[in-house]
Amino acid sequence: MKSVYKRVITYRCLGAIYYQGLAFGEAGRDLIDSRKNNLFVPGMVNICLATEIFLKSLNATVTFILDEKDGEVVSQGRDESLVIKPGSQGHHLSKLYEKLPDDAKESIKSFARAEGYGGEIAEGLRQYDKVFVEWRYIYEKNDPGVLGTSPLFEICNAIDAHCRHWVDQMIGAVDEEIDADHPDFGSESLP
Repeated sequence: MKSVYKRVITYRCLGAIYYQGLAFGEAGRDLIDSRKNNLFVPGMVNICLATEIFLKSLNATVTFILDEKDGEVVSQGRDESLVIKPGSQGHHLSKLYEKLPDDAKESIKSFARAEGYGGEIAEGLRQYDKVFVEWRYIYEKNDPGVLGTSPLFEICNAIDAHCRHWVDQMIGAVDEEIDADHPDFGSESLP
């Protein structure tokens, strides 16, 4: 009987997610820097989305299926039933930040001080918790509230700096033998 394994690799910052966040961040900054009033809200939504994606890139996992053939472990590629799992779910930036490991939070706090923000990161992010969800439909709001780019820019830049330092570095990998009832066990798709 052959053995099939599931390998879960956890990254300090998964580049596949991080680089997508970087694109939204650059788009948001370009929109805001254009100084066109009608582009401020889309710019803020993009910056908040970038911040969310950066936070989700931290401690993301990727799962692969491995097959043992003739005593050799052979990668069978991605298990399509197991997608890339970001470190956290949801759009509340403060909650995503609070779920990070303490060492990541300390690093981000240090980068934020270098950006000129000395406040609490979670508190700074809390101001923007609902921007991505609510400002996309700002025309439905009677009072969308007033927010500026600070401290969002400083915090987003700090999280970006932390991510750049750790991008695509693994925290660890775990191999678990797959039960015989797994859909890929004994499948003809595994050579």
